[in-house]
Amino acid sequence: MKPRRLFIAVKSFSGEAKAGGEVKVSKGSLLRQEDVHKTSSEGCFWAKVLDTEKVVRVSSSAVQELTGTHAGLLEAVTNGDERLGLFSQERLMRRLSSLQRGDPVRVQITSSSGQKVQGIIRYRGPIEKNKRDTSVIFGVELVGSAAGKGFTDGSFKGQKFFSCQENCGVFVPANRIEPDDSVEGSPLAPRRSNARECTRIQLASGDPLSSPGLEVGDRVFFKMEDNTPTGTVVYCDYLPKKLETGVFVGIHLDRPVGSWDGYFKERKLCHIPAPEYGILLPISKVQKEQPEKSPETLDSHSSPPNSAFFDCPSPSSIRYPPRLEGCSPKEPPSLLPSLGLEAHKKQEGGNREGNGEHNEEDEKKEEEQYGHHLLEINSMVEVNDPPIYGVIRWIGDLPDMDETVAGLELEEPLSSGCTDGQYRGIHYFHCPPNKALFVRLRHCRPDSRFNVMQKLENPVLRCNSLDFHMYASAKVEEDTPPPPLGDHGMEHLLGWKKGIQGYCNSCYLDATLFCMFTFSSVLDSMLLRPADKNDGESYTETRDLLRTEIVNPLRRNGYVCATKVMALRKALEAAGHSSGFTSEEKDPEEFLTLLFRVLKMDPLFQIRSTGKDPHGCIFYQIFTEGHPTQAVPNVQQLLEGSLITGDLKFTEAPSCLILQMPRNGKNFKAFHTIQPSLELDLTDLLEETPRECCVCQGLAVMECKDCYGDHSFGFGRIKQFCRVCSQQVHKHRARRCHRPRPLHLPEELCHLGTLPDIIPRQTMQLFAVLCIETSHYVGFTRHGSGIHQWLFFDSMADREGELNGFNIPRVTACSEVANYLKMSAKELQCLDPKSLPPCARRLLCDAYMCFYHSPSLSLYK
Repeated sequence: MKPRRLFIAVKSFSGEAKAGGEVKVSKGSLLRQEDVHKTSSEGCFWAKVLDTEKVVRVSSSAVQELTGTHAGLLEAVTNGDERLGLFSQERLMRRLSSLQRGDPVRVQITSSSGQKVQGIIRYRGPIEKNKRDTSVIFGVELVGSAAGKGFTDGSFKGQKFFSCQENCGVFVPANRIEPDDSVEGSPLAPRRSNARECTRIQLASGDPLSSPGLEVGDRVFFKMEDNTPTGTVVYCDYLPKKLETGVFVGIHLDRPVGSWDGYFKERKLCHIPAPEYGILLPISKVQKEQPEKSPETLDSHSSPPNSAFFDCPSPSSIRYPPRLEGCSPKEPPSLLPSLGLEAHKKQEGGNREGNGEHNEEDEKKEEEQYGHHLLEINSMVEVNDPPIYGVIRWIGDLPDMDETVAGLELEEPLSSGCTDGQYRGIHYFHCPPNKALFVRLRHCRPDSRFNVMQKLENPVLRCNSLDFHMYASAKVEEDTPPPPLGDHGMEHLLGWKKGIQGYCNSCYLDATLFCMFTFSSVLDSMLLRPADKNDGESYTETRDLLRTEIVNPLRRNGYVCATKVMALRKALEAAGHSSGFTSEEKDPEEFLTLLFRVLKMDPLFQIRSTGKDPHGCIFYQIFTEGHPTQAVPNVQQLLEGSLITGDLKFTEAPSCLILQMPRNGKNFKAFHTIQPSLELDLTDLLEETPRECCVCQGLAVMECKDCYGDHSFGFGRIKQFCRVCSQQVHKHRARRCHRPRPLHLPEELCHLGTLPDIIPRQTMQLFAVLCIETSHYVGFTRHGSGIHQWLFFDSMADREGELNGFNIPRVTACSEVANYLKMSAKELQCLDPKSLPPCARRLLCDAYMCFYHSPSLSLYK
């Protein structure tokens, strides 16, 4: 069957619709011919407009046919003008058509972003599951400074198209991508041939490895520290299976200052009488002796061109003289015993002759020897022999490599083969010039200058290492109640190394746990529920970790070390199938949601919108609408306003209530100052609860949502009325449009006309406040019923050591906050937040969550 032809509208036009009437077709629209055999003598044919699915009669003068390659690229572009603009650039279209996996490109991450960033193509083709989809989408891995600014790990709608780090990948159409001409190896760069038949090498001009043409037998010289050694070229070619590193020159030296025996990966490249008379260098570092340019005239201050050198010769690739005991690494090779060198060379030669698989076995042994070290970012390593020392700054994949590569920052700069963190024009990390070296990760080994293995940066492994021995906290199996309220309970919590020790972005979890459990038992039900047949190992592990390793030690000893919290984070990450809980900074609401889900806890309260089913919640996020932002509200006012605006009520009084303050993310605050209410009255926010009339204090039977925002009497107060007061209030001409509605009263009160002598008030007490300032969470807790009994907790109050050091938590008394908690809104409005004491400022200005409990209800609920 002949495929249907695809066209693009080069101008806007109107055409006859097959279903009748007229259809307008915009320029840049794609059209597919409906019947390839029917074209009128006037050059008109029927085609379907792909954007609108309408069939229209098309004049051949208004459209232009697309080739198969171009059609797929343009199908993925959704904007007609952009599609036509791309189609008009024939040269760019040819370049885009030639892009393949591994090619460096510049990509526009979103349609609204103006600039393009560096990336590497990892996928090309359709991404929809529809088999008819022929559009070409590019999957790009972002590199350099753009890494982490994407939106995928190579997956789209649950299907994996390529692999990269989280948020380091994007899927884009052709109009948001272009070849990166500045990078060697881009589609415009000349491709090097694999065939190297002659011994004379002349590189194209502009190649970073370019050098005067050299051939075997030429006399050359090069720069080595303060000397300029000379020698004769005995090899000049690409290294076997290492075309990407450029041309190398093997030199037979006039003086014994080298360390190469003529072999590369067990393959003999040339004859070198002794390793100290051989050296292998990139061609860019070698200069040909010329009558007008002798070694003596070489400018000692000139530096050779900086090449994007990938991999230095590894121990399994190039044979160096053995490093003998008692010899200094800086000792000239000529001073090493010649007998030992000769015996070593014979032994190496015997191994090469007797076993053709020697190189593969060496590499396998090398992987087995160093694979268990779990090298990672910031690991101190060495490569080569004699060793070169450095620190791993980057680990990942490179376009032309099929294995993991490490980017090292060397201790000392090298005169050749190093960059400032670039590889083929792309920055993978940053360091001083001539100190960045890219090598295969398996060629790295731990720095041998240290007798013990260096500390791992993996947060789970390092946090459970011996380094935390002095910070350890004991496990407490016995169920432990909160310490007694008052000054006695405060004493064993005050001071340094108290509370929960923070480590590796754990402050969101440390502060939340401290607020939840230190002086309140309202949430202890999550620690005590026995496992049933429906609970797996993850439930028991998480519950026991939280109970015996964190809550009980915190209450009994006043301290929990970071290793215990890391164990909980690891368990939550595994049980919840949620990544990042062992290393990334999360929000407290993410932690609470996952903790309640893993421990299968019931919601803390039920909330209902009028006429709808109740909804279970762990916490309630306060939203504000119409509240004056210049005022200083308290939590009572904010909660009432949020529930009334949303027409919500609690189905019953909760024993614990966690309220999230109105914020837009972690930075923008709806109010500069919020006063935490020490007592929260929920009586008027509950269903089927007796309430008193706000006018005469009789039994309320009606409520009016519209009256809440009425400025004429009591703005911002809940309005409920007895029947008489409701009629009187709504006779006012400004309130005749209001819609009061009856209250749902308990059955036993429906027949009463007056309020009972005693009406219960449903109140809750504030017991903790979680605060955030510049992405760091801290906590305030009450250690007694008195207004002055407050403690401030910071899991990272101080630090011992630098990068490899540890945080020291601290708990301090902050009774001064009471002076501001009892102030009126007008008094607080007059205060400058910057003039407040530090603890008071954080409590009032940085509140993120407020924790309330009902001591009476928590006994049985």
